[in-house]
Amino acid sequence: MKKNILYTLLAIALFFSCKRKEDTSWDVDVISPVVKTTLTIDDLVADSILSINPDNSVVLDYKFSFSPVEDEFFFKIPDTALKEAYGFPFLSPISLSPGFQFISDPAENSFDLNDAKIEYMEIQSGEMAYRIESEIAERTFYTYTIFKTKDASGNVFRKTISVPAGSRTSPAVVTGSFRLDGYSFDLTGSTGTKFNTFESEVLVNTDPSGGSVTVSNLDSVYVENKLVSLTPKYVSGYLGRTYFSEGPTNNKFSVFEQIKGGTIDIDSIDIYTELKNYVGAEAQFKLNQLVSRNSVTGTTVPLIHSSIGTWINLDRGVDNSGNISPGIRKINYTKANSNIDLVIENLSDEMTTQLEARLNPLGNISSGNDFLYFNKILDADFHIKLPLKFIANDLKFQQKIDLNLSEESNPVNNALVTIYAKNGFPFDAEIQLFLLNTSGSIVDSVMVTGLINSAMTDASNVVTNPVNSILKAAIPANKMGILNKNSEVILQIIFNTNPAPHTVIYRDYFMDLKLVTDMNLEIKYR
Repeated sequence: MKKNILYTLLAIALFFSCKRKEDTSWDVDVISPVVKTTLTIDDLVADSILSINPDNSVVLDYKFSFSPVEDEFFFKIPDTALKEAYGFPFLSPISLSPGFQFISDPAENSFDLNDAKIEYMEIQSGEMAYRIESEIAERTFYTYTIFKTKDASGNVFRKTISVPAGSRTSPAVVTGSFRLDGYSFDLTGSTGTKFNTFESEVLVNTDPSGGSVTVSNLDSVYVENKLVSLTPKYVSGYLGRTYFSEGPTNNKFSVFEQIKGGTIDIDSIDIYTELKNYVGAEAQFKLNQLVSRNSVTGTTVPLIHSSIGTWINLDRGVDNSGNISPGIRKINYTKANSNIDLVIENLSDEMTTQLEARLNPLGNISSGNDFLYFNKILDADFHIKLPLKFIANDLKFQQKIDLNLSEESNPVNNALVTIYAKNGFPFDAEIQLFLLNTSGSIVDSVMVTGLINSAMTDASNVVTNPVNSILKAAIPANKMGILNKNSEVILQIIFNTNPAPHTVIYRDYFMDLKLVTDMNLEIKYR
């Protein structure tokens, strides 16, 4: 018997080894690996903006900063150029000995700061750029000093530059720059009573280790200095009267970015704008518009409230050794005094703002005691505290998943996707599947039959037990070409709550989804 089996196997092997090779294929039914996902309230709304009440109900707690005011509104230092040409007043040539100082030029310079009167500033970044052109036939040394300045070690800004020998026909040219980062400037001038003013000095001498050099009134030294891109980190004095306008500006609003459609009716809401003035000067702020925009539906809802288009006074900040106590104004929005519920119910992903601001609207009432730290200027925050207690109609959430169908050598002819759902939310839900191309764009859809049934609830519509459901989605051959190239799909969940009363969402609500794919593959053999 064993011998007969052995002969049979040898005969089969010889038959196939002698047969002419041809491509062969089989249709095979295969069940794919299971895809599992769990949806909780964290998937519907970002976990970072959720808070939990003692009864385990969920509250959306979100702060949206919508009014960054540019530094230039308060203070901007223009580039300041200092140019000088130095010659010799001698009618006949004279000889300069080694180390002879032939230029000593103190000067008082000022920044053009409009009506601001700044007495002190600290520099975050910036530089002094220089260009020196010398016709002296010997190496010279150029020293530039800005008095009443200090770096972190208490040193005055003083730099020396070596300039090689030049001639009238071929002057020596040296260019470069020095950083001013971290320097402080006393801008009260030599008398200590001025503002926007700094003293400087230019010294030029011949090389002490060089030889004597002959010069005449035909020889010159050109010196050009420029303070460039000075960005202060702190200033004090009188900041001046300034006006600023910004917008309309589109700001990303990420609270409802997971929601792709539908409508919602909220039960209650606590929203306010908080304005904080960290500047040591009185300010005024006016919000001309705040518009909620849903880019999916194209719907816009402008906020209607008595504060819109009204100047709001902001007290000056108080400097506690660098720890600023800001002047604060708070504006509350309720259903009674505004349409804030409609603004939020628009499920926007953008907030468009347009604002104006004024500094020192009454002038120099502080007698030159304003201050400004540039890392903290004016904050305007939009606070939302929204209990997740609502009525939803056709609310749509989306999640991307991979069905693991793609096989280049063994393409899928058709497939049946079975969705096993365990629903712990107090509402029914529908499922839709959208097919994506290789660029990730939706190009087609697949019909899903069946319904995810609501969890079991008590008389207060609070979940007592989750409920299981089974849904089916048949993917025909004409759509498998898309999935064979990209097996990722968009899983869209659509749900409706009871029309009344408002449904409360609790922290432990969930929905488990398990997707099993029964595939018909064409397996090729060469």
